[in-house]
Amino acid sequence: MAIEEIDFLNFAKSLSSDSEINCRNIISRSYYAAYHMCLAAYKPDLGSDGGGHKKLASAIMKSPAKQDKSNGYVLNQLKFLRVSADYKLNENLSQTDASTAVRQAEKLHGNLPSASI
Repeated sequence: MAIEEIDFLNFAKSLSSDSEINCRNIISRSYYAAYHMCLAAYKPDLGSDGGGHKKLASAIMKSPAKQDKSNGYVLNQLKFLRVSADYKLNENLSQTDASTAVRQAEKLHGNLPSASI
């Protein structure tokens, strides 16, 4: 069964933020929703030599369009938060971090070029 980009965000929103592990999962799934939405909307050529996540945000931020640049910065911020959620287990992540990630992914979704989605 294939899923859509928004399914990652809907799953993140379905989780309760009552524990740190859930907050980490909310952040991670929110980022992946944003990542896949941007990938679908912008369809950049990322090459095959790795670093696709960083390349995607960088490519969007290099756009001359102000909204695209903003979308790239939001994606990049979500990426840094996701790295903390997935890899930096000694950092405390809160309900505020989780709700921020969801709001940012929702905002990004609403600001993407609709013709490409």
